[in-house]
Amino acid sequence: MTARSPRGIAKWPRARHAKRPKPQELKQNLSWAFRSSLLPVLLLAVLALASFGAESRRLHATAVDATQTYPNVYAFTAVVPKPNITIQVDESRGGRRSISSSSTSDGGVASLADGAASTTGTGATGTGGSKGGMAPDADLVGPVVSGDVSGLFQHLAPNSSVPVSAYSLRIDDMAGLVTPKGYPLEQHVVVTGDGYKLGTFRIPYGRSGRGAVKRPPVLLIHGISLASTCWVINQPTESLAFILADRGYDVWMMNTRGNTFSREHVLYRDTQSSFWRFSVDEMAKWDLRETMKYIQDVTGISKVGLVGHSQGGTIALMALSDDPWLADSVSVLVALGPCAYVKYMTSVVLKNFCRQANTSEIFKLLPPQELVYMSVQMQQTYLNGVCQMPGTMLTCLTTMEGIFGASRRITAAQYRRYWQIWPSSTSLGNAMQWAEIYNEPKARFFHSGYGPEYKLENVKAPIIMVSGGNDVLAAMEDVAEQKRRLRKVLRKELHVPEYSHMDFIWDTGAVRTVYPIVLESLAESFA
Repeated sequence: MTARSPRGIAKWPRARHAKRPKPQELKQNLSWAFRSSLLPVLLLAVLALASFGAESRRLHATAVDATQTYPNVYAFTAVVPKPNITIQVDESRGGRRSISSSSTSDGGVASLADGAASTTGTGATGTGGSKGGMAPDADLVGPVVSGDVSGLFQHLAPNSSVPVSAYSLRIDDMAGLVTPKGYPLEQHVVVTGDGYKLGTFRIPYGRSGRGAVKRPPVLLIHGISLASTCWVINQPTESLAFILADRGYDVWMMNTRGNTFSREHVLYRDTQSSFWRFSVDEMAKWDLRETMKYIQDVTGISKVGLVGHSQGGTIALMALSDDPWLADSVSVLVALGPCAYVKYMTSVVLKNFCRQANTSEIFKLLPPQELVYMSVQMQQTYLNGVCQMPGTMLTCLTTMEGIFGASRRITAAQYRRYWQIWPSSTSLGNAMQWAEIYNEPKARFFHSGYGPEYKLENVKAPIIMVSGGNDVLAAMEDVAEQKRRLRKVLRKELHVPEYSHMDFIWDTGAVRTVYPIVLESLAESFA
């Protein structure tokens, strides 16, 4: 059935190619956030807490705090998929603003609208499976049996009584990071051909206003464990999304499947293993292509500039090497610390993970599942709570630098702020594809399951490469191999000797070191 649409908006069928699960798949549709052997223990803990009258507290604070004021949030409705999308934009005329999101079962309609601070569905802004606060008599046992242990954490986690609104930032609050700084914000939902609903954000113009000239569209693509929030976390003069909007670009920010803002599917819930049956390949094949087509339909402009960080740049290279259509749709790709031949990476934590993934029998038995389970409550309790304490902050910092490398540009105080919007979830299959590439005896760059290689020599779009001398993920040997294969389309390259992997997006001084080449390259590509 098609979704009911607001008056004047066309109705659209289910996303193309979305298949109903086979009988054998239904047997595997359990969440595997924890191993099944732990479920009896978890059940006993839930029952014990319930017997003492433990109060159910709010877990997923997907609604914007009613006390906040967002003067530039647009009431927005988008109908997807395409073609011939109909968009209604209603500029609010005063009063307090808050955000609510709704979504139909077949992915037909998503909206941002004025109204009470509540969530009417999981939506792209939700963290999946939550309908707002839970009543005191909420059923916790049932969800745990079905594999959803999220409700358990609010009872077991320390400091869980602290309301989410007591913190300055939330991992799922893009509006709170954008509109108080004076920028407009739209949220769009892109439905991919295989049924995923991608929350996609747009800053259509900067603080100086809309203007009469059509603005060139630029799509920002985040890296692994990140979301669109990484482009707007710093101040307007320090965050790339704001800088581009003020320079006259129509800024779009993508969220790949499974992360904080893209946890819905036309058939599956994010508590089902079938939802997590994807790797990096699907992000390149479906997420990027469909998002770009959507942007073209909305803006009416055929060329889109791409800026990708880490895996975001990799996804673009994968898509460009496999899909000739994209060559005529990309004005330029600026790749910030892109990873491909990760055989050369030196990250201590990720190297150990990849080795374990290749040798451990446990990984071979695991079904598709979420890699990093990070609800709003967990993020508030641990990253906003425990990691902010002087005694434990060093441990959190050491762990993060063990993954991404030590930074000379990011202070401890900055990390404490960034932990409020990091990490964002992805699938185990995403990490396993990188483990396969790392564990190959010879450096290769190929599809998941040891499939065919991505031939970067097939890329036709102009490429700008930006690398860092202290980057432990995109090592210098990796970047050199990419440049060798991309030499026909490589227009410029910039090497920043002191940069580590996260400096490209979190260094407040990037406006002087890296962003000038981004602005210059985009300007030339749209000239």
